[in-house]
Amino acid sequence: MSPFELEAVVCGSQVPGPRSLAASTWPERYAEPDTGAACSMCDKDFTAPDIGWGLLIKRGVYGNAYLWRAGRVRGYVVVVWTGGHVARLTALSARQLAGFMAEVTRVGRAIEAHYRPAPKLNVSLLENDIPHLHAHLIPRHPDEPNPERTPVFAHLEHDQQDEARIRSDAAGLRALLARMGGTRAAVAGDGRCDDDAGGGGPAGSGDGGPV
Repeated sequence: MSPFELEAVVCGSQVPGPRSLAASTWPERYAEPDTGAACSMCDKDFTAPDIGWGLLIKRGVYGNAYLWRAGRVRGYVVVVWTGGHVARLTALSARQLAGFMAEVTRVGRAIEAHYRPAPKLNVSLLENDIPHLHAHLIPRHPDEPNPERTPVFAHLEHDQQDEARIRSDAAGLRALLARMGGTRAAVAGDGRCDDDAGGGGPAGSGDGGPV
């Protein structure tokens, strides 16, 4: 029985209903998301090969791609913007936007090549939990119970994946991405971690994961 089938048995394949507006509250840190105050992504060491949440598979000009440890979806990757604190995709310049999305697309192609025959790849930029720009790349595997629906984030957050398999997959994805090449900065210094906007710092605690 796959992890997805087990989830369906335990939870009865029920999709939670909508919460009332009164019960829906944004985190207090969203009052001033552009300041980068207490940003758990800015606290990560983007020069490190392992940030706790995941293993580095590609260091780009605009963002780093990490193969995620948490969850039950093999090949789940998060691409984190590393050019200082940016809370929204709409805050990027045209050059930065083109560069970041080119890197996200390149990583997506590597995932599709490595995890064949995964029939589909979902890409999400939600920024609901951590106000720092990042993209979720989620391969949809054939053994999912409801592949036509939006990915269930419980499958991405609960449990831990096998460490040996994660490291093996990371090596394979790195090799694919190395053959694909990199993204050149559109302008000098554009998209770097040490831009004037700020950026990465000491290694974080490896807690949880972003949504």
